[in-house]
Amino acid sequence: MTRSSMNRFFAVGGLGLAAALFYGANSFPDRAADAARYVFFLAGIFAVLSLVLLVQKTPSPDSHVVWVRSPRSFFFAVTGIVAYGAVIPRLGFFPASAIFMPLLALLLGYRRPLFIILGT
Repeated sequence: MTRSSMNRFFAVGGLGLAAALFYGANSFPDRAADAARYVFFLAGIFAVLSLVLLVQKTPSPDSHVVWVRSPRSFFFAVTGIVAYGAVIPRLGFFPASAIFMPLLALLLGYRRPLFIILGT
């Protein structure tokens, strides 16, 4: 998939998502008018950014886009997220997060313990 076709694909998807947000916010009850206004704002910003993505010209020549640069890292990330979701109900959010974040950082190749601890 080339960069320009990928931009068009995601821009159209973003416009569809903005329309779905707008449609969903119309069904908010009257007592949630402030929340609906915020969702309308988000939908509007999302639509504007999607339109910008749709009409912008890519400065680089259309080249083939590599979706996954490292299949090993992608596999670890997806497997870790699935395991994290499965472990949260058993351990709780904070213990599962304290295990998941440093383990994923190590599996993805981060080796500076200070940054891993600060990020956790």
